[in-house]
Amino acid sequence: MRQFKIAYDIHLWLRWITWLGLLGAAGLLLRVSGGFPPQTWYLTAQVIPQIPHLLSARGGSILLPLAGLLLLSLTWVTFWVLFLWSVLAIAWHWWRNQHMQPSTTNWKPSRDYLSNHAPRHFYDLAEVPTIPKKLLKAEQAAPPIGVKSRHTLSMDVEIGWHAGITRKHKPNEDGLLVLQGTCTSNDRLLPFDLLMVADGMGGHAHGQDASLLALQGIAQSDLPSLLRNDNITGEFLLKTLLDGVQSANLAVHRCNQENGIDMGTTITAVLVLDGTAYIVNVGDSRTYLYREGEGLIRATRDHSLVARLVETGAIAPDEVYTHPARNKVYRSLGDKEEVKVDWFTRSLQEGDFLVLCSDGLWEMVRDQEIEHTLKKYGANLSQTSSALVQAALRGGGTDNISVIVARLICKTK
Repeated sequence: MRQFKIAYDIHLWLRWITWLGLLGAAGLLLRVSGGFPPQTWYLTAQVIPQIPHLLSARGGSILLPLAGLLLLSLTWVTFWVLFLWSVLAIAWHWWRNQHMQPSTTNWKPSRDYLSNHAPRHFYDLAEVPTIPKKLLKAEQAAPPIGVKSRHTLSMDVEIGWHAGITRKHKPNEDGLLVLQGTCTSNDRLLPFDLLMVADGMGGHAHGQDASLLALQGIAQSDLPSLLRNDNITGEFLLKTLLDGVQSANLAVHRCNQENGIDMGTTITAVLVLDGTAYIVNVGDSRTYLYREGEGLIRATRDHSLVARLVETGAIAPDEVYTHPARNKVYRSLGDKEEVKVDWFTRSLQEGDFLVLCSDGLWEMVRDQEIEHTLKKYGANLSQTSSALVQAALRGGGTDNISVIVARLICKTK
């Protein structure tokens, strides 16, 4: 049944065949049964009160025809129940997709519960073997960290968010977090920026709890590692970020298992230090990189059915914004004990922009308009983030909207 629902969401022809088949089945049932309710139901209703009289008049000879009539009536009951169940199941599936609120239990964890379930055990990552260098592709290898320089690279950051138009009276399932601080590497103080956007799912406020739990888990895992280590390398930073995502995933998964619920969340996170961006993502929340003269680049890859369809050539890239399966993700935090995480590194230049956002923004605002907005407002990040949110609302505002806009600046000591 699950495979059918996925295929039903993806293929328009299957939806047509399904509904035409149901219409044909309804016509056949009405014709063969003599309308609704079937004629046999009327006949059965008339015969049942007369059973004692018929038995006294005809004896046991009436039992066989009576059994046949009852069997035929039950057969029509079965057919009509199956038909109505099929119609209601498909209608319910459509309604859930439109409202993006899957049915779950009514359990809602308290903030104390979330705090208790966020990961509290921090590994001293300085003592753990880092990712072997062979796992880092040549073009992804980060430059040396902590080389003394007269210049310090840091990020200006602004955020924007809105519950959206369609879902303004429902719990906001998006979450975003910006953490800025200073760590030490090779006796040098370096500013770092940890930027995160999460888009929860699960209904009944569970999506809101999942995104909060994920952001809390990554922050509580990554910050101690950054502050404890005095010899920071690119491999170490990437390992720290990946471990944080796995820790957050495990926290959401355990919450699901312990309480019999089914919540999850996407995540896109960027750790920026010394001019290099370390990027991870799970799901369909995105990170963009904008560089003047080169334009807007999508730095992450969506883990969604429509993205897979685009990759295989089944649909055109523009169809991801309107396809009925656009809200289906095949990878999220909380689904399993361990999650596969995409990671990327990007060397940044002064003036580069990073944009992190949930699908509530990028589905409503095309990449060209995001790029145009960055060009228009430039270093005024407050206006940029506000303009992007307003553009998403003008585009329909059918989902929660969250965006982080950051720009790399260079400060001279």
